[in-house]
Amino acid sequence: MYKCDKLCKTYRYIRQCNTNIAKSSILLSNMTSSTKSMTDEELKQYFPDFPSGPLDVYRKNASFDWRKIKMAYESASTIKLKHDIWKFMESNPLFQHSERDLSLDEIRHINVKRMYAIFNENFIPYERIVEDPRLYQAKTEALFMYDSSLSVKISLTFRMFANTIQAIGGPHHYHFVEDVQQGKIGGCFALTEVAHGSNAKGMRTTATYCPETKQFIMHTDDFEAAKFWVGSLGQCATHAIVYAMLISKGKNHGLHTFVVPIRDPQTLKPYPGVVVGDIGKKVGLNGVDNGFVIFNKYAIPKENALDKLGGVDDNGDYKTPFKDPSKRFGASLGALSGGRVHITSISTNYLQKAIVIALRYSAVRRQFGPEGEPETPVLEYQMQQVRLLPHLASTFALRIFCTWFSEMHIKMTVDSLFGNLKNAAELGVEVHALSSASKPVCAWAARDGIQTCREACGGHGYLDAARIGELRNDNDANCTYEGENSLLLQQASNWLLAIWPRRHSLRPEDSILGSLNFLENVDEYLKKTCQLKTVDEFIEPTNIIQIYRWLTAYVLKTSYEKVAELKSLGKDNLQARNESQAYYAATLSVVYGENFILNHFYNTAAQFPDAACRAVLLRLVALYGVCLVEKHLATLYIGGHFSDQQGAQVRAGAVRLCAALAPDAVALADALAPPDFCLRSVLGASDGQAYKHIQNAVMTSPGALTRPSWWKDVVHWRDYVQAKL
Repeated sequence: MYKCDKLCKTYRYIRQCNTNIAKSSILLSNMTSSTKSMTDEELKQYFPDFPSGPLDVYRKNASFDWRKIKMAYESASTIKLKHDIWKFMESNPLFQHSERDLSLDEIRHINVKRMYAIFNENFIPYERIVEDPRLYQAKTEALFMYDSSLSVKISLTFRMFANTIQAIGGPHHYHFVEDVQQGKIGGCFALTEVAHGSNAKGMRTTATYCPETKQFIMHTDDFEAAKFWVGSLGQCATHAIVYAMLISKGKNHGLHTFVVPIRDPQTLKPYPGVVVGDIGKKVGLNGVDNGFVIFNKYAIPKENALDKLGGVDDNGDYKTPFKDPSKRFGASLGALSGGRVHITSISTNYLQKAIVIALRYSAVRRQFGPEGEPETPVLEYQMQQVRLLPHLASTFALRIFCTWFSEMHIKMTVDSLFGNLKNAAELGVEVHALSSASKPVCAWAARDGIQTCREACGGHGYLDAARIGELRNDNDANCTYEGENSLLLQQASNWLLAIWPRRHSLRPEDSILGSLNFLENVDEYLKKTCQLKTVDEFIEPTNIIQIYRWLTAYVLKTSYEKVAELKSLGKDNLQARNESQAYYAATLSVVYGENFILNHFYNTAAQFPDAACRAVLLRLVALYGVCLVEKHLATLYIGGHFSDQQGAQVRAGAVRLCAALAPDAVALADALAPPDFCLRSVLGASDGQAYKHIQNAVMTSPGALTRPSWWKDVVHWRDYVQAKL
C-alpha cells in the first residue's frame, strides 16, 4: 500500500490552493462563474463566416449575431478548449473517419487508441478544472460532438472512477487516482447487476469483512448477482468501483463502495477469483466495451473500501460520521448522482446535432410553391416549423441547464473533497431528486426530438450518411442506463411527496438549489385560476412561468392526496406508491424537472447582455414554455386552473412563436453546430450543399458502382425461372 502522504502532484497543487477554493461556496445561481466573454473579433477568429451557399438567405436576414448567442452557455475558456480539441482531431490521422463499416473489434480498437491519444494530450489538467469547472463539461461536449463512444469511454475509464474515489474516499486511496491520472490503470463503475438495476438496495454482490486477515471477501452467489453493463469492463478496465453489501459480524450494513482490482495492468488477464467478460454487440455505442464480472470469494485489502461516509474498523465494528443512517445515504447520493447529471448533457448533445442537421436541411429542401415561382423551402411551411422549432427551443433550454448542472456538480465534488461542503446530506438528496427528474426529461426530449428530426428530413434522413439514425441509436441508451427513466421518476417523486407535509416549515438547506421555490405560499397560490385571455398574454415568459408554478404545485398536492387515499383504503406503502404512479407521481417528477429547467432558461435569457440575442432567447423561452404547457393542458383543465378557450390560445401561441422564430432558425442552428468534421452529415453541412454531398456519398460508397461478386446468382436464377416458364 502507498502511504497517505504519497500524493500525486495534482493533490499537492489542490492542497496549496485549498484556502482560495474554500472562500467560494458552491455556485447555485443561474449564472456560472466562468462568465468571461469574448470580443466580436475573438468570436470571429474562432467561428469564421460559413461558406456562401443556399443558406445565405436565412443567415443574412437573422435578427441577431449567432456567434454572440453562444455565450448563453459558453465562456472564452470553453470555446478555446473545444477549438483546440477539434483542431487536434482534424489534423491527426488517427481521428479521420473511415469510409467503410468497421467490425466490432475494429471499432473497439480504434476507440481505445483515440482515447489514449486524447489522454496523452492532457487538454485540461485537474487543477484547471478546480479553477474553472466549466472546462470539464466543455471537454466532454467536444468529444461527444466528434464521437459519443469516445467520450463515454474516456469518462468511464478515467473521470468517473477518479471522481468517485475523490468524493467518498480518503487520502489512503489517492494512489488509485494518481495511477489512473498517469494511465497506469483504467477504471470502471460497477453498480448494476443482471437482476437488479435501479433498486440499489436490492443488490446481491457481497463484501464480507474478515478481521483475521483484514480483508473483504467479494462474492457473487449466482449469475443474476453478476455486475452487468459495466462500461469499459468488457475488455479493458483493470480496476472497478464496485457497489456491494458490506457484511461484518453477521450484520448487513447496506450498500458500500470498494475499489476492486480486476485485471493485471501488465497482461490484462483477470486475477484468480474473478470471472470477467464482454456482453457483446449493442444497439449503439459499440465503441464502449460493456462487460460483466463475477467474484468467487475474491479477497481485497480492507483499505480498498471507500469509507469516508462509513465503514468498519480493524475489528469489524461499523463506524460512520453520521448519527442518522439516512444522512449517510443522503450524502452518498450526491456522488451516485454524477452519472445522471452527466447523462442530461449527453442526451442534449445528441439532440443538438440532430436539430442542426434537420434545420439546415429544411432550409435547403424545396417542395411545392406558388404557380410559376421557385419552390418553397420546407422550413417555411407551418407543419415543418411546428414539428422542429419546439425541439430547437428545447435544445437551448436543456443546453443551458445542463451546462450549469454539470458545473454545479463538479463544484460540489471539489468542495466535498476539501471538506468545505456544508449540508452535504441535504444537498446530496436534492441533487439526487433533481437529477432523477431531469435525466428522464432530457433523455426523452432527445429521443422524441431526434426521431422528429429524422422524419422531418424525409427519405434522405434515413441515409446512414445523414447521421441521424446513428444519433437515435446511441441516445436510446440514455433512457435506461444509470437508472431506467420511469423508475428514476419514482425516486424524485418520493422525495417531493415527503416534502409536501412540511411545506410550511421548509429550511433554506432543504432546497439549496432552489428547486422547491414553487412551494412558496403554495396553499394560497393553488387557489388562483389563470386570468390570461389573449395569445400575447400566453406567450409572455413570466406568465408561462406562473402557470407552470401552479401546475407543479397542483400535481404534487394531488399526488400526495392520491397516496393518502390509497393508504386510507388499507394499502401498504408499496401498494400505495405503485398505484399512484400513472397520471400522479410520474407526472409530478416530470413537471418538477421541467419547472426547474424552464425557470433556469428564463433567468439566463433575461440576464443576457446583448439586446438582440436576449430577444431571441426570450422567444425560445416562450416557445419552450408554451409547448410544455400544451403538453399538460388536460391537467390544467382538470385542476380548474384553465377554462373556456385558454387551451386554444396556448396552441395559437405556439404556432405564432414558431412563425416568429423561423427566420432565425438557421442562425440558431449555426450557434449550436459543431464543425462539419464532427457533424459528418450530408444533410447538415454548413455550406448547405446537401445534394452535392449526397451525390459524393453515393458515388464514393464502397461497391456502389461495381457489379456484386454474386452477380452470377442473379443471372443464373433468372435463367432458371425463364426456363421453367
